[in-house]
Amino acid sequence: MGGISEVAGKWMKTRLVALGAAALSVPMVGALAAPVDPTQQLAEEAAAAGLTDEQKAEAKDLFGSWSCSTCHALSEAGGYGHIGPSLDGNDAMDEAFIISRIANGQGAMPGFGGQMSDEEIALVATYIMEVKK
Repeated sequence: MGGISEVAGKWMKTRLVALGAAALSVPMVGALAAPVDPTQQLAEEAAAAGLTDEQKAEAKDLFGSWSCSTCHALSEAGGYGHIGPSLDGNDAMDEAFIISRIANGQGAMPGFGGQMSDEEIALVATYIMEVKK
C-alpha cells in the first residue's frame, strides 16, 4: 500500500508546484500586458497639470506649422479646414486617440511620428483637448 500513498504524495506536490507557478506568473503577466507608452504618459501628466500660456502658444504654433489647420477646424488655433474631422466640439476623441492619430495617421492623414517628437505630439494632443469647444 506504500505505492498508492507515494503516488498520491507526488501528485499533491505536482499540484502545489503548479499552483505556486501560476500564482507567481499573475503579477508578471500584468506587468508585461500593460507596457508604458511614454507619449501617453507625457500627455496624461500635461493634461493633469493643464497647459501654461507658454505651452499653449507653442502647441498653437506646432498646429499651424505642421499644417494641421489646413485640414482640421480648431477655432482657437485658427484652423478652419474641412478635409479632416472638426476638432471643435468633437467629444468622441480623447487624448489617447489624438496621440495615436498624430503619430500613426490613418486614411488621408499622414503620420507624424518620427518627424515630431513624442513631447510635441503629446503637447499638441493636450492642447487640442483643452481648447476644442
